[in-house]
Amino acid sequence: MKLAIIAESFLPEMNGVTHSLLKILQHLDARGDEVLVIAPSAAGKEPRVVEGARVRRLPAIALARYPNIRIAAGGVLRVKTLLTEFQPDVVHLASPSC
Repeated sequence: MKLAIIAESFLPEMNGVTHSLLKILQHLDARGDEVLVIAPSAAGKEPRVVEGARVRRLPAIALARYPNIRIAAGGVLRVKTLLTEFQPDVVHLASPSC
């Protein structure tokens, strides 16, 4: 199965959402699923593959008072393009603010 995960936060930022996603990615990798993670760019090292999943980044800016929290800026067309190219069976949105 092909799954796309769109995350508001991901590595190298470690928080509850990232931790949960890592566990999900481990499970999906063990099942042999093909996974694409779409996440905001980070200030630090950005891995391209995590637990067997390809990771694609969107341009992002840091929040003024919370530099560790980065928000993707103007990424709707980019997300649409990535999803069209990947053709996932399932799209999952992972958001700490929902």
